[in-house]
Amino acid sequence: MKREQIEILVEEPSMDNFLRVILPKILPEGYKLNDNCFIRPHEGKHDLQKAIPIKARAYKHHHLPVKIIIICDQNSSDCIILKKRLVKSITDNCKLPHLVRIVCRELECWYLGDLNAVEDVYPQSKATRYINKAKFRNPDLLNGANEMENLCQDFTKGYASREIPKRMRLNKNNSPSYHHLMSGIPNLLS
Repeated sequence: MKREQIEILVEEPSMDNFLRVILPKILPEGYKLNDNCFIRPHEGKHDLQKAIPIKARAYKHHHLPVKIIIICDQNSSDCIILKKRLVKSITDNCKLPHLVRIVCRELECWYLGDLNAVEDVYPQSKATRYINKAKFRNPDLLNGANEMENLCQDFTKGYASREIPKRMRLNKNNSPSYHHLMSGIPNLLS
């Protein structure tokens, strides 16, 4: 086990659920959830942004070296400005290694990047019929939650965040922001 701690700060429980399925598949050797890699969900973007400086100052005094990962939905924000603000919240308060990733636009866009997984969980959606539609070629441009609600009559954020990642193919997703996270985590931890 690595002698450092990974702190992953996310804005909501849905991302926590998603990461608990995905991370064990991508974490490099020596990292394990709830041992030296911890996910810290918050109660929305505002709560996350308020917590970052406080936690960053605390992490620099931790008994183990800490690396920080922040994952935040873009929603209607300008992603470049949002990312700069989040990075500044860390760097103004500590000099720890960090990774900031913006989910374009929201977590549900990552589901739409793998319509096979969506259909596996919600068979009535017949989501795979949209695979070749231009609209779904870059799901980061969509309003993901609305699209999921339109496709899946019984869509709920909690259920989807626990079940869809179990069926997602890690390297087969049309979302660029998903791929930025999937490549960023191993790079930070290697």
